Amino acid sequence: MKIGIMSMQRIHNYGSFLQAYGLKKIIENLGYEVCFVDYQFEKSIIKIKKDYISKIKNNLNIFNYLKKKRIINNYNNWFEKEYIPFLCGREKNYLPKNIDELVIGSDEVFNCLQTYPVGYSRQLFGYQFDNIPVISYAASFGQTNVERLNKYNISQEIGDMLRKFKSISVRDNNSFNTVYELTDIKPTVNLDPVLMYDFSKDVIDNVNIDNYIIVYAYPNRLTKKEERIIKKFAKKHNKKIVSLGMYQKIADIDITVNPFEVFAYFKHADFIITDTFHGSIFSIKTHSKFCTLIRNNSEGNSNKLSDLLNRLSLNECIINDISNIEDFYNKKIDYKKCDSILEKEKNNTINYLKNNIK
Repeated sequence: MKIGIMSMQRIHNYGSFLQAYGLKKIIENLGYEVCFVDYQFEKSIIKIKKDYISKIKNNLNIFNYLKKKRIINNYNNWFEKEYIPFLCGREKNYLPKNIDELVIGSDEVFNCLQTYPVGYSRQLFGYQFDNIPVISYAASFGQTNVERLNKYNISQEIGDMLRKFKSISVRDNNSFNTVYELTDIKPTVNLDPVLMYDFSKDVIDNVNIDNYIIVYAYPNRLTKKEERIIKKFAKKHNKKIVSLGMYQKIADIDITVNPFEVFAYFKHADFIITDTFHGSIFSIKTHSKFCTLIRNNSEGNSNKLSDLLNRLSLNECIINDISNIEDFYNKKIDYKKCDSILEKEKNNTINYLKNNIK
């Protein structure tokens, strides 16, 4: 039996890569053949109002802009040449005829109001796959909710497509509520595959630096105040600031690493500062000392990050004001309860997939 996975498998991002790889391996370990299925990029419903390049140039001097461009180009080229083919092949696999079931997820596959990377792709809601069973696994709407879907007049269409699913699994409370409001179906809640899969045999440890902290955030998302505070904090503790795969203006070292090296860099770090979903997951996976910056603004990371850390009983790692960073650096994280939750969730993941892939 051959199972197709439709995910964010071609996105140049460590989290997207590793969640896709993790789900593939979990399903393969259940005894199935697995391939990735590609989807058509459709037009974004929301138009980008600001010119992204101009915004970058305004925030950086020309030296930093060129450095940023070089780092990102190297990262994207490396991903495209080395890791995307390893994961899902160079050739796109649209509407394959030889799969018996389709799994959509994980990642923000239901976040149809993104302007990037895929816009509103109806295939991520099972469109054109009426001839085979379709399920989702740990799918997320991200910051999209019913109110926003109503605003753009697509809630009815999405609800109709979701009702055709054999089974729906989501990864967060906002996605649960959105599915329930659209369909009257209560979906299963499962955790991201990066947390559920054991990567121990895949991890590559080539770390040759020490005394460092990792700042894992998307470029241009840290405010100037946050950058100043982090630099002052690192200097006080005599730590180098390391950025993995993403350009950070305040980083002492920018490294483009193999996705399977990411865990080792997180494990050996003295501290991690992140404002991303998978940055938090990498920290949890490696039992690292970390804090997750949650913003209740247009960046839209509040829903998914609060949900993740609440679900794993790690509220103590939430930081709302970077000025309090010293308190988090001096705090030891007790991972016992979190590990117990993860063990139960691993069983829930296996049971969900076993029961719905037949």
